[in-house]
Amino acid sequence: METNVINATKRKDIFLVDPRNIVVMDGFNVRRDFDLDELKEQIKAKGVLNAITVIAFKDKDGLERYKLVDGERRYRATMLAISEGADIPYVPALKAPKDATVQDLYIEQMMRNEGKRFSELECAIMFRRFKEEFGFSQVQIAETFKKSPAFISKCLALLDLPRYMQDKIASGELSAKAARELASNYTDPYDQVRAAKSAVRTAKAAGRATATNKEVQRSLKDAKQGKAIADALRCVAAYLDGEPTVEVDALIKLLDKHGTLYAAMKEYKSSHK
Repeated sequence: METNVINATKRKDIFLVDPRNIVVMDGFNVRRDFDLDELKEQIKAKGVLNAITVIAFKDKDGLERYKLVDGERRYRATMLAISEGADIPYVPALKAPKDATVQDLYIEQMMRNEGKRFSELECAIMFRRFKEEFGFSQVQIAETFKKSPAFISKCLALLDLPRYMQDKIASGELSAKAARELASNYTDPYDQVRAAKSAVRTAKAAGRATATNKEVQRSLKDAKQGKAIADALRCVAAYLDGEPTVEVDALIKLLDKHGTLYAAMKEYKSSHK
């Protein structure tokens, strides 16, 4: 074989399509956080650089249109730029293979991502499709998407969280890592949501868009302190024998003096008869 023979380049044909002629299939894309502003400005300046993937079809009037398979973020940013006055008559596109199955198109969407990475929650939505719609095991899903089984399991676990937490992860207000930390500390969904709300409020008060483990740890610490105080007050109430109030300053001094609640309450009751 001659070593100086150069192989011919193999590529799919890229063509140009009017973005106004593209149809987005509801629910097909697993992306939830599109984050368009920066990409929109890039497209205004340089156009769409990476081709989207589409399926050509005829509409009811016999006109050729295109279902979007991959590149919804680029498409949305393009349409937003157009709505703001940008002149973008065409975007580059690839036609999906005619014999492509739904599985193939889902895989294309995940594996050909060239922009913003899919979040763990977005990955989880796709993994669940393969598990529920196509009967894939977690090992098969891992092999299909070139991920570890542990990653698949970690992502799918996010879909067991309360809806509030999933929504906050999707909006970027709660990190997936922080959500998992809350789930490992609280078994009751009500407690999970309450702690998540506290973490989100703490982050916003500090001027941060996303509640991370820092806010979660603070929330967990506050919750533990609150429980400890509540338990202590219950003990104090039991020693009061029906008395409705206690002088907090006096009790604190007696606790410092005696070191035990029993001894402190004994002296407190004898001095407040």
